[in-house]
Amino acid sequence: MKKKVRLLLGMALIVCVVMSLSSTVFAQKELVVSSSQQRIDYANGILFYKGEVKATWEDLLLLSDEMQVYLTEKNDLKEVVAKGNVSITQGNKKRQATGQMATYTGEDNKLIVQGDAHYHDEVGNDLLAEKITIWIGIEKLEAEGAPVQATYALGSLREEEEVGSQGEKSQ
Repeated sequence: MKKKVRLLLGMALIVCVVMSLSSTVFAQKELVVSSSQQRIDYANGILFYKGEVKATWEDLLLLSDEMQVYLTEKNDLKEVVAKGNVSITQGNKKRQATGQMATYTGEDNKLIVQGDAHYHDEVGNDLLAEKITIWIGIEKLEAEGAPVQATYALGSLREEEEVGSQGEKSQ
């Protein structure tokens, strides 16, 4: 009898873990926003948020003073515009960008940070510019404005090149 109870409890625990993991995966496709004020224009597919805005979707966390979200006809993210003390963190790549304004476009998965833009990643690369464009899904950045200041963690880049060349030393 005790073995059956333990077996049932074990199976229930496994089912709970699997269900919680699957809900986490599905939740990543949701946009979750908290703010002091919210307004929704259903007819035009525009969501307005103001005051201590905190938004999460996929592996991104966005903090700002205000934000507007534009949806496609299929209710997908078309564009997100955040203004005022903007901070964006990408969790899986441990990248962070800050600035006064940020625009994300869903079509090309691109983030443009403007106004004293600052980018930093887990490798130690650091970039300051008036405008920084970040392609979210790939390792690509573009900086504009005078002056653009960049600090690159060269030792880390060399290690990545060595690993990428399958054991052969890079030149």
